[in-house]
Amino acid sequence: LHFLPAVAFLALVGIMASGRALAALESQGTLRLTVLDTTTGKPTPVRVQLLDGESKAWVAEDGLRIWTDGDPKRGVPKIFNPYAGKDEFYCVGTSTSLLRAGKYRLAISKGPEYALKSRSVEIRAGESLEVTVEMNRWISLPAGGWYGSDVHLHIARPNQAFDALILKWMQAEDIHVASLLQMGHAKGFGRAPQYAYGSKGAYREGDHMIVSSQENPRTHFLGHTMIIGNSEPIHLPDTYVLYGLFFQEAHRQGALSGYAHFGQHLNAQYGLSIDLPAGYLGILQVLEGGNANYSVWYDILNGGFRMTPVAGTDYPSLPSIPGRERFYTRVEGPLTVESWLEGMRRGRTFVSNGPFLEFDVNGRGTGEEIVLARPASVRVRGSVRFDPTRDEVDRLEVIENGQLLKSFPRLGKAEEIRFEFDYDTRETSWLAVRAWGHKAGEPRLSVPAFLQARATTTTLEESLRPNSLAHSGAIYVTIRGTPGLAEHPRAKALARAWLARLDNLRRRLEPDQIEQVTAMPSVGEGVDVDLLRRNRTALLEAIDSARKYFQERSR
Repeated sequence: LHFLPAVAFLALVGIMASGRALAALESQGTLRLTVLDTTTGKPTPVRVQLLDGESKAWVAEDGLRIWTDGDPKRGVPKIFNPYAGKDEFYCVGTSTSLLRAGKYRLAISKGPEYALKSRSVEIRAGESLEVTVEMNRWISLPAGGWYGSDVHLHIARPNQAFDALILKWMQAEDIHVASLLQMGHAKGFGRAPQYAYGSKGAYREGDHMIVSSQENPRTHFLGHTMIIGNSEPIHLPDTYVLYGLFFQEAHRQGALSGYAHFGQHLNAQYGLSIDLPAGYLGILQVLEGGNANYSVWYDILNGGFRMTPVAGTDYPSLPSIPGRERFYTRVEGPLTVESWLEGMRRGRTFVSNGPFLEFDVNGRGTGEEIVLARPASVRVRGSVRFDPTRDEVDRLEVIENGQLLKSFPRLGKAEEIRFEFDYDTRETSWLAVRAWGHKAGEPRLSVPAFLQARATTTTLEESLRPNSLAHSGAIYVTIRGTPGLAEHPRAKALARAWLARLDNLRRRLEPDQIEQVTAMPSVGEGVDVDLLRRNRTALLEAIDSARKYFQERSR
């Protein structure tokens, strides 16, 4: 009997808690959201920001569950948007949110080609509010054969059960080709695993696809690489530091190989100096993390190598949103994995985090070549279009051989910049266009130090302003009887710079220095000194082969 007071007390506490829960429930209402694509009239996946009157973010419990830690079983119905500083959620076309009574603001996006939509709504206690929002394109690049892709996503896909879910996620950002990179190092190739590669690992609905790819090999002294569209995973742990063996196998499989992180991060220029002469490299990631760095790419082009620019977010390794940085590929006919790879192989791309480029020389587009019998005038045309609610593009620039040729400013509140002019060519060259500006309505960022170091702007203050960026691939103008790009004095100087890197790397591989090369345990990239010693002779042979190539071109 002496337990009865305690039981009565607990019962009273339970009744009070139930009362509070009931009162809270009675002060809530329901928001039922439907989002339609005006093209199809059907529900469409989108990303939603839902803020109350105090700017607190709310998410729908039935939002699309996503994951950032490599374990799909730990998915949550929200994503943190670092550019807005708020939690958001993905809606697959319909969602239901139980909210406390009050006023709310909806902001809905579906990639950069769709107009942003916003709504103010008021939730009343005990009522259900039906809201329908129609999403329309303000521009349609697929109509012209251009399809947006994020080449650098680390999203685990351990089995087929996750295919449809991930593709809905990508559709919400209007990513037509999502390249999911399994990541590894010498001691393991299992981060962000893909259950299959090639046709067995490709999944599509309409003109949206998932493709298995890899960021492997990757070391802190040769750089991080990407192999895109391989039919089988490529991992060679016993010869891991011989990147060329990976690229040869990728070529055999019909895949594209290249370097990530601008070709600069973690000593990638050492790896590039070895691998460029072999001719297996085709792509370079030049845009990520809110910044672009084109300097290594320009050097590669000026050295006579043809290289396609690509872009991606490195999500979730970097704080971002899938597709924030992306590239567009011009494909012939229907979008397939093969036509997408072929478009990249032919250099028909531009990179962007919002603005859209058009560019041609004498009617030829990016990746193409114009051959002239003698120096002559060519017609150069280009444009950038942008959504001013998101992008404030300041200028559109024409680049020749890495140098500014002409700059065209934005006039007033114009939503595009266009140019057309005749240019008298004097030497074999490459031409491209790039756009510069800043994001509209986004707060300044707190940028990690390693990203600040990559900033393309001149001051830290400028680098903290979110950039609005785009760059086309190159168009090549060849004039018969004049030195080719690889024979120009500029290329000879670059060849000497590549040689200096090779010589430096060779010195670091001397027996009394080699332990220092692997002395970065915090990076966790798996190359130990014994592995490097076993491959030292073969690596030195690869270095010497590249040295011979650049020596011949430096004279």
